[in-house]
Amino acid sequence: MKSTDYARKAGTKIIATLGPASCKLRQIERLVEAGATGFRLNFSHGEYDFVKEVISTIRTAEKKLNLYIPIMQDLQGPKIRLNNFTKDSVIKDGEQMSFGLCKSSDQNTSKICIVYPKLAKESKAGDKIFIDDGKIELKIRKVNNDSIDTDVIKGGLLLPRKGVNLPHSKLSIPSLTEKDIRDLEFGSKYEMDYIALSFARTAQDIRHLRTLMKKFKYPACVIPKIEKPEAIQNLEGIIRESDAILLARGDLGVEVELEHVPSIQKHVLNLCRTKKVPVIVATHMLESMISNPLPTRAEVTDVYQAVQDGTDAVMLSGETAVGKYPVDAVKMMKKIIKESENNIPLERRTSILISENTDDAIAMAGRAITDSINARFICCFTSSGWTAKLLSKTGLKHPVIAFTGDDQTSRKISLYRGVTAINIGVQLPSIDAMFGTASKILKERCLANKGDKLVIVAGQPIGRSGTTNILKVHTIE
Repeated sequence: MKSTDYARKAGTKIIATLGPASCKLRQIERLVEAGATGFRLNFSHGEYDFVKEVISTIRTAEKKLNLYIPIMQDLQGPKIRLNNFTKDSVIKDGEQMSFGLCKSSDQNTSKICIVYPKLAKESKAGDKIFIDDGKIELKIRKVNNDSIDTDVIKGGLLLPRKGVNLPHSKLSIPSLTEKDIRDLEFGSKYEMDYIALSFARTAQDIRHLRTLMKKFKYPACVIPKIEKPEAIQNLEGIIRESDAILLARGDLGVEVELEHVPSIQKHVLNLCRTKKVPVIVATHMLESMISNPLPTRAEVTDVYQAVQDGTDAVMLSGETAVGKYPVDAVKMMKKIIKESENNIPLERRTSILISENTDDAIAMAGRAITDSINARFICCFTSSGWTAKLLSKTGLKHPVIAFTGDDQTSRKISLYRGVTAINIGVQLPSIDAMFGTASKILKERCLANKGDKLVIVAGQPIGRSGTTNILKVHTIE
């Protein structure tokens, strides 16, 4: 994909999870060419040597394609799992099954146990257990000293390392495990751009993560994953502490009643738009494409609606990590996004939020003027990414070109809806220099021509975050 095409087509972004099906250089290039704009590395799977190789490969692809590709380190979090037993088994409705506590010696045997030492202590008879995103449902019949006896309500194929949810049990598991802290320290050495915090419950979870990041000198952005009922209850506090939000519907759909997930999704998207925080919708988006060349009609509608409701990005998980059709899944996602964006209702496109905040007002005025005069682009100069985020949240029809001074900021804002980053490598000394630089670079990159109009947003004092206070219509000479 040419960088010029990338800028013109910037809209809702696609994050693809990398795994065995998609970790080689040509595979990553094909995913980007198909429409992927960022990559997720799932630290529930994969050894450090594998992750290091994948990061290096992404950065090679980034240079080759002349794009900025953000990488998300997705921490496993306090995910309770089955052990790594050696033989798959099918359990049937009505059967009885016992689970013990896992010891290190139980990790690769035929014995099936749950990797959580307080399982028996924190469970009680009558609690339900869900395995593999709810595909298997059990009910606890009896709690013993170091095991539980269950009745199988809904059976299925029991696979190693699958996730276990106990939504009705009060668990004392911490938001960051020892493994997460090790993974965080590892991540700090390889310049990943976003950290996804699994199973966040309170704003304190995000503050705790930031304290550790400071210790490890890890300057990445923080994305809590909303997948627990407590997170919904504490959503505003979590958003205040976060750089973006990820709605992880897989575990969420097990932790809450399934019919509540759509209304929760709309609530999260609306609140994030109001608070001007980017949001990602994830899990089960094109799930059937793990094994099929086409998605279901319901999946297509799901992606379409998420875009209509204003998500900044949609994420593919198993579809690209282990699926048979990773590139096709991204292509399909891109086609659905394009169709949805072309059909956003006029009243939503033209509605303007009223704000007394100068930054917000300038961004909204920039959007209105850009739409009114049909400018080629709306451009901003940003040192932190703040102005790019504001413009992204205005719901622009036209792409945003964000001029930055470093690679880190460029990668960060590349996940914002409608935004393309161009790193000019320096902080310009004056507003006039900004206007001239924007014209020069856009002409050099064949993104604009003489006579095209640009709407340019910037701030004084130059280089200070949160000072967006200048708006100009500029004609390229």
